[in-house]
Amino acid sequence: MRFRPSALALAMASLLPFSAFAQGAQSDEGMFSFSGYGTLGAVHNSEDRADFVPTQGPAGAGYTNAWSTTPDTRLAAQVDARFTDNFSAVVQVISEYDYEGSYKPQVELAHVKYAFTPALQVRAGRFTAPIFMLSEYRKVGYAMPWVRPPVEVYDLAVSLDGADATYKFNLGDVALSVQLAAGDADEGTFEVHDARTLALRAEFGSSTLFGSYSQTKIDAPTTPLLALYQGPLAALGAQYAVDGDDLEFTSFGYAFDPGSWFLRGEVTRITGEDNLLAKNTNAYISGGIRTGAFTPYMTLAQVHLDSDTSIGARDPIGVINAGLSTTNANQKSITLGTRWDFHENLALKAEYAHVDVPAGSTGGLVNRQPGFVTGQDYDLLSISLDFVF
Repeated sequence: MRFRPSALALAMASLLPFSAFAQGAQSDEGMFSFSGYGTLGAVHNSEDRADFVPTQGPAGAGYTNAWSTTPDTRLAAQVDARFTDNFSAVVQVISEYDYEGSYKPQVELAHVKYAFTPALQVRAGRFTAPIFMLSEYRKVGYAMPWVRPPVEVYDLAVSLDGADATYKFNLGDVALSVQLAAGDADEGTFEVHDARTLALRAEFGSSTLFGSYSQTKIDAPTTPLLALYQGPLAALGAQYAVDGDDLEFTSFGYAFDPGSWFLRGEVTRITGEDNLLAKNTNAYISGGIRTGAFTPYMTLAQVHLDSDTSIGARDPIGVINAGLSTTNANQKSITLGTRWDFHENLALKAEYAHVDVPAGSTGGLVNRQPGFVTGQDYDLLSISLDFVF
């Protein structure tokens, strides 16, 4: 399941505290400014009977192609408009591999913003749901040390159509922000309704603390075979269908970044009603050292399934049990990589990941083919070229 910065100029300048980055470059000259970002990436998957697809799309690296460019390659362009000191607008269009298997450009951001005071601003339109520590620029590869954010945690991403409000204030040496967001989203493979998020961020010294809590209702296509559950089994079939079900998402993150090195981690948890969606607790921790133009790093991450993979004899037809068995994506991974800032606004990255998959788990792989065996470890080799303009 997938849930679909503010100055990009800062992201172009350095990889110093991540909270500095946001949506687009603002210019002091003229009402309009233009900016963009992109990634040219390729990934190899050692498992040839299923595909590695980090967030979306019907195919990826592995079975479809041993090497694939679809998981990471994207191009985005953004126009910022500043009508007054208080009133501004953003439109961002992105081309990336989508759930339909195309690169058709989509509107990623389209909102107006009004600053009532330097501390209080509101936005209305399409914006990124603030559910992660890195939500605002998780697709801007240049703003991060990795080829991609750890997929064990960053497998959810949603752009909401709605409104949000952010209030910033100081308590002594601590800079605090409180963000409230609400809206809906249609991601093609599922719909989100009445999403509400509270996000808190605290910055002090070289540290950043982040927390968020979200409630939403979700509709997702479930197998038509649930129609087989009739008569005494009708209630069971309706229970496991995903039709306006409640879902809760919680995230907590911490980052320490004095400049010459960084350490950051995040824990997320998905809970909700009993249905065919997985309920997970996911986490990562990552650290690296900046030495000249190079940033070597290591990341540890895991996915832990919290929901059942079977309801046993309660399901005499077997469709629900079969569906629940596919939600087991338990895995642990270790990633070693490096970033090379070899030219202004350009960064080359390479990383190797070993994914440890326990018995019965799909390891998060999709497009599984006959002969695919659950519980098999696999390796990923990724390279990318990130740029901003």
